[in-house]
Amino acid sequence: MANTKDGTKVSIPIIFLKTPSVGHKDPYTTYFDCNPLSPSSSYEPSYVPVLEHTSNLTPIVTMLSCYHRSKGYQQNACESFPYAGLIFTSQRAVETFASALASLLPDNMFDHDKTPLERLQHLAIPLYAVGPATARSLEGIRDKHMPCCRVRGGEEAGTGELLAALILRDYNTPCNGPRSAQRRSEDGEKKRLLFLTGAKHRDVVPVTLRSAPDEQSIDVETMVVYATSESLSFASDIRNSLEATATAPVRWIVIFSPTSGESLLRALGWLKGDTKDGWRIQRLVDRRTYIASIGPTTRDYMKSTFGFDVDVCAEKPSPEGVRQGVEEFMRTEGLIP
Repeated sequence: MANTKDGTKVSIPIIFLKTPSVGHKDPYTTYFDCNPLSPSSSYEPSYVPVLEHTSNLTPIVTMLSCYHRSKGYQQNACESFPYAGLIFTSQRAVETFASALASLLPDNMFDHDKTPLERLQHLAIPLYAVGPATARSLEGIRDKHMPCCRVRGGEEAGTGELLAALILRDYNTPCNGPRSAQRRSEDGEKKRLLFLTGAKHRDVVPVTLRSAPDEQSIDVETMVVYATSESLSFASDIRNSLEATATAPVRWIVIFSPTSGESLLRALGWLKGDTKDGWRIQRLVDRRTYIASIGPTTRDYMKSTFGFDVDVCAEKPSPEGVRQGVEEFMRTEGLIP
């Protein structure tokens, strides 16, 4: 049980297999810190990154510098910007974009009256985001550097498929005035959207947008702004994290992708070789450790590839969704009242 009979406060470790947000408190830490299980039980969030990311600011800086040197100022900020909107499907892409903006400080390389950041203050284009976490990160950038832009997607677009559908509705809704300048170049041609992403990514958003009927299709340019590789220290990091929480009566590990799920199984020795067996005996011994998946894609991959059933699959890919699934499971299993 998570609660002790003498009323002693119990902490339930919850280990997120992800890199915590950069530049602000991670939303999972904020939510689980502010929402204890009960007056006598709280969560103890921590992070073990599965992947290492290497940012590439050059293409973003080059693009924004070219925009800065293009003709026009406040009155046609949208008209001279080469894209009708920006697409982000990961927090890492947002963080790389933020780093690129931070690098555009006033210096001698710009001989105009305005810096690139000052010009962005007048840009009014949509910033599309998959999921609430990515949207929140984008809103921080919007508020600081691009106040005329609109963040679209977020909670209502938790997958690439949903975001693509939203973009198609947005882009193909008739409009006049300033928004028309966002979508059309000076010669009347449709502007492209810019997809900022990692070297390894799903193409569902650009493919869906390009494959729409001719009159609705949208061209998308993909800009690779970071590279991803598996962390060389993950196996030792997760073992150290579990050793540090060895006395906890219950602990959770949250996986955010098929890669993190597979890495976890191999690191803990729950998966031997490339078979679907080998994890069951080890796991039956250790029933204080439970696994939650951020969504059905990762859950289904773990089941179909390794025959591994996660204990919980969040209905929504959010801190709220994870907490709801975890607590429903613990109540059903008698782990909490």
